[in-house]
Amino acid sequence: MPREIDTLATPAHVKPKKLIVLSAPRTGTHGLYLAFKQLGYKPYHMAEVLATGAPAIKIMTDAMKAEWFHEGAPYGREELDKWFADYDVIIEMPFFMLRSVLKAYPDAKFLLTERDPNKWAKSYLNTIGLAATRFRQFPMSIFKHFDSFTFNMDIFGGQMLGYCTNGFGVSDQGRQALVENYTAYIADVKRLVPPEQLKVIKLEDGLGWNELCPYMDIPIPDTPWPSLNTPEEFHSIVAPKVQKAVSKGMAGVTTVIAIAAIGISSQMVAKERSEEEMRRWHSSSWAIIIFEYGGNELLRDSSNVLGSGFRIEYGGGYDYEH
Repeated sequence: MPREIDTLATPAHVKPKKLIVLSAPRTGTHGLYLAFKQLGYKPYHMAEVLATGAPAIKIMTDAMKAEWFHEGAPYGREELDKWFADYDVIIEMPFFMLRSVLKAYPDAKFLLTERDPNKWAKSYLNTIGLAATRFRQFPMSIFKHFDSFTFNMDIFGGQMLGYCTNGFGVSDQGRQALVENYTAYIADVKRLVPPEQLKVIKLEDGLGWNELCPYMDIPIPDTPWPSLNTPEEFHSIVAPKVQKAVSKGMAGVTTVIAIAAIGISSQMVAKERSEEEMRRWHSSSWAIIIFEYGGNELLRDSSNVLGSGFRIEYGGGYDYEH
């Protein structure tokens, strides 16, 4: 099967990369993304993936699988130039393909934001871990089949969660695996990148214009540093995408139910069921309609993913600190 990246045309022009951010998600990367946009750069971050949709997720998943699971050919400069042609700052994507990025851009300027491993693991579980887990639970396990974005994000999120937690997922064992794997990743970055090409910023010491702008040789702006992307903000970003999947899923499930209902009705008429039996069946049909209507009404609450007649709290956290 051809890779999604191979369907992209070779770009006529590729922007030089001003900076490559090697940081893991949940280490101030969203703030960096907004900051670089504010400074006039064109950064690529997970937010761009969410905006692009399923094709970008497939490209990202193929890159991750080649790096982490040795499935398929790793991306080289040709593939990365296709992917990031229009961007001059790359954020977060290198976490999924560190060695491919370092090999493709050996002379680049790099940045690493480093976070306390225990705090990072807690934040990861409360955001990425929670979202990936919910995609595999009912009703999203059904609804994702009606939405290509959610279907592909589930593949990516599930494999990422499995790898980073050594298969333990959102659990105490998963949290410990996250701490160990994140610590190992930070060590790899510092070992593989020449010190003169790498700026390390510890999140606990502060991340803002004073830390970023001197490294980029640009003036410090007078505007505030962008949002830190709390778990609540993370889920508010994900929620609209999930809502779309739920809406498509509800429509798809309703269609399936309607087809099944027509078939059942025809069977019952053909077999000349009693009037009482028909009355009971029609009552259950009304129950289905009321269920669907109630679900769609509740979909307006952006903090929840809603199934057929019941409510799942999407924005709630795992029982760790943010």
